[in-house]
Amino acid sequence: METRIARLEEFAIDAKERLARIEARQTELAAHQSELAAHQSELANKVGALQVEMHKGFAEMIKWVVGTAIVLGGTALTVITFVLNNATPKPAPMTPPSVVVYTQPAPVPPAK
Repeated sequence: METRIARLEEFAIDAKERLARIEARQTELAAHQSELAAHQSELANKVGALQVEMHKGFAEMIKWVVGTAIVLGGTALTVITFVLNNATPKPAPMTPPSVVVYTQPAPVPPAK
């Protein structure tokens, strides 16, 4: 029975040492967890700033794409109008028939 008690006492001493190491490790982990939380909040702020910057960039890009499309559409319409108006020679305008005016002889007064 004494051997059993001796083994239990050894186990108790070993358990105390292991518990002390576990508690020390737990304290270290708590410190690391607080550092991780600080880094996580900093990263969240940076991601938020990046999102804002990307939204501004996308809005500016859309503005330029729409503006360029409008300008190119207007230019294409102008070129097509010019080409269609000047592609075929126009027929010469018909001259209206000239008006012929006959002069009448001056009336002769009756003789007396």
